[in-house]
Amino acid sequence: MKRKSMHMMTLMLGITFLVVSCSPDNAQPQGQDRAVIQDDTLRLTSSQRTRTRLEFSKAEQRFLHRELSAYGMVHVPPEFAYSVNAALGGTVVSTKVLPGERVRKGQILVTLQHQDFVTLQQEYLTTTSQLATAESELRRQQTLARDSINARKMLERAQADATALRIQRKALAEKLALININAATLTEYNLSRIVSVPSPISGYVTNVMINNGMYVAPNSSMIELADTDHMHIELSVFERDVQGVVADQPVRVWLTNDPKRERIGHVHLVGREVRQDKTIAIHAHLNTPDPSLIPGTTLRAIIETSPHQGWVVPESAVVRYNGKFFVFTGSPSKLVRREVSVSAPQQGLVEITSVHDWIPQESILTVGATTALGAMVNTEE
Repeated sequence: MKRKSMHMMTLMLGITFLVVSCSPDNAQPQGQDRAVIQDDTLRLTSSQRTRTRLEFSKAEQRFLHRELSAYGMVHVPPEFAYSVNAALGGTVVSTKVLPGERVRKGQILVTLQHQDFVTLQQEYLTTTSQLATAESELRRQQTLARDSINARKMLERAQADATALRIQRKALAEKLALININAATLTEYNLSRIVSVPSPISGYVTNVMINNGMYVAPNSSMIELADTDHMHIELSVFERDVQGVVADQPVRVWLTNDPKRERIGHVHLVGREVRQDKTIAIHAHLNTPDPSLIPGTTLRAIIETSPHQGWVVPESAVVRYNGKFFVFTGSPSKLVRREVSVSAPQQGLVEITSVHDWIPQESILTVGATTALGAMVNTEE
């Protein structure tokens, strides 16, 4: 009977322990794993810190600049763009160059013919012959005048005739040079109605405005050339942004037809005229000339203006809430939210533009800032 009573007591204690163990009063109180928020201070629980990846680093002081976006095109300066003209006109006999073709200096681009070419050569040779006779007569008159045999006026007339013929021969030689005929090599045996027009530079043909058999009026442009070794970039910048742009500032360039390749240059000249669209021309040179560039190609550029020293943090350290920017400082157990002013990101870094005494000393949360902000602004994690 006593053993049976002991057995019943043990069974009752077991049931009582089971009931207590399953009681809701022993469960973890709801909300115990929430972060503690007080003003701008955030305290994460140990379990939150375990689950969340948090990394810290110090702000770095670097040499920085502002980035000014601009658009423009590849441009050939006027001193390196050439128009090949027909100085005296003529009919095109042949031309074999095409736009985009590379030519060397002195290469024949066009041949022309005209009857005036023959007349001009004839006049030069006739004048040269007459000048030889006039100079011979001048020497004879000088001898006679020395011996006082003839009148002084005969010598003066001979001098005037020789001088006039020298002037005429020189003028004709210059006209022949306009059609690329060397007067010094001209003889009665090599007169020609056809003249050749050579390239004045080494470069690329950008435009051809003639064809075989076409008559070209005097001083008309036939072919346009560009010296691509001296091409530059012409950018358009709004007048409100141009104040910070000065010569020698770095420029990064991306062509529209080659957007993945970055080219580096520098500001060469800032224009002084505001155009109708309220922009000012900025001329930039590439640091490494690129002969493959095509004049007129459009491009995008970034001008690095306003060089200065500043504090930077990784872009991941800055979070935005209600139109304001914040960073978190402190340690994993205690984070402080601090409002800051920042610049636009550059290569993964953000400059803190507002002045704060804590920047050099405090550790800044660089990984996990978004999670920390979420824990602070939500009522529950």
